[in-house]
Amino acid sequence: MLLAATICLSSAFDSRSAHAASDQTADNTSAQTLEFDLDSYTPDQSLWSDKTKAKYDKAKFTEESPLALLTIERLNFEAPVYLGTDKVTLDRGLGLVKGTAHPGEVGNIALSGHRDSFFRSLKDIKKGDTIEMQTPDGVENFEVSDIFIVDALDVSVIKPTDTTVLTLITCHPFYYAGYAPDRYIVRATPIGE
Repeated sequence: MLLAATICLSSAFDSRSAHAASDQTADNTSAQTLEFDLDSYTPDQSLWSDKTKAKYDKAKFTEESPLALLTIERLNFEAPVYLGTDKVTLDRGLGLVKGTAHPGEVGNIALSGHRDSFFRSLKDIKKGDTIEMQTPDGVENFEVSDIFIVDALDVSVIKPTDTTVLTLITCHPFYYAGYAPDRYIVRATPIGE
């Protein structure tokens, strides 16, 4: 099948200020692309409810380009990363938490996702697992270094860092009806640094 719905990942997102620059036309921006075929892409939904699958189907097509593609091979996990953490964004993929480093930058790259969809498989993640982040600039591999639980109001996990760290955030407990009281945190550091 032709890549009719290829998403272009813009290198313009290399800096926080580039959010505004993303509105530039193709004529005056140097965009690199990562081929990501939405027509053939279906996340592993084996642990998702029918309601969650319907939300994804409604939200999946967008004009917004993802910043990255996150993969955890051992968990059969793959998800696009978008800017922001609003409801629709998290229904279609993972969201970069506002004010944190962007993929490819030095600092705390904090990604949020729903526990009943994309991040459901985090319940099985282990220290030492490899997380791959693909951006227009290349691939960076991270190794899970810590897994812990914090109160839902604890924002210390998104504080800036002097070194590159990947922070994955989802609600906890994973199988909980209603507003979850805690957050499940996965920390990973770049491999080879």
